[in-house]
Amino acid sequence: MSIIIIEVPHQRSPMVWVARDEQHIIQIASEVHDFCYDEWTMKEAVDAFDDEIPSDLKMILDRDGSAMRIGYSGDGQWLALDDICTELEAAKEAICHDLSNCHFLTATEAEEFKGHADVQIVLNKFIEENDYLFKDKEVQNEL
Repeated sequence: MSIIIIEVPHQRSPMVWVARDEQHIIQIASEVHDFCYDEWTMKEAVDAFDDEIPSDLKMILDRDGSAMRIGYSGDGQWLALDDICTELEAAKEAICHDLSNCHFLTATEAEEFKGHADVQIVLNKFIEENDYLFKDKEVQNEL
């Protein structure tokens, strides 16, 4: 299922693009925003940091045995497994982190979306130029 993404930067024009599915969103976040969502064990921490394991990571590893590193754009944080969001939620946050606003919409939601005039103009043009995304929706509804 295609997902329409509307990115609204702080100062430039909005941009609309499409992801094939949720995994594609994660892939884009990894490629463009240096997104990471990795589980670490003490062995991996020792291999990476020797005896200089960051204190927040060491505390979680000592307590739980494993930790997650979630981050983007070279910045990240260590979290306990019971404190983490899904990989998709974290990828969306990575994509949206430096934007004024960001929307992840289904085809139906995109057609019904109402935003500021500049966003609406860009979205309407995207829908017009990519009508195949919306025709597929109609075919799926008939099945």
